Amino acid sequence: MEDGRVIIKSAGAGKASTGSGSDSQNSGKTDVTAEAMNVLVSGVLHHEGKTFVRVSFLRGKDWAEGIVPDGVIEKSEGFSGEEVGQLQAYLAGEKEMFLRQAKQINPIRNLFQI
Repeated sequence: MEDGRVIIKSAGAGKASTGSGSDSQNSGKTDVTAEAMNVLVSGVLHHEGKTFVRVSFLRGKDWAEGIVPDGVIEKSEGFSGEEVGQLQAYLAGEKEMFLRQAKQINPIRNLFQI
């Protein structure tokens, strides 16, 4: 975060939390499982009067791209429909965290590799 580069987080092996509360609320639902899931967060972007952040999920050859604060997965490949729904719930539930992290990215510093 401090070096102005895109933030990469590892969701780790096993289950990716959807941030929707206790495990009892999630019973009966399949969690997104992965050998390892990386989450990439862009800086704050502006387009056509809208402010947003792009979030990418990478799991092996599978990928999904979404936007915050809308909490929508725009494109994906390799994730099931249910997994995409879980990723959207995660985006919506953690939108404040993603926005806060994106504000800490300094694109000028990244451009010059300082």
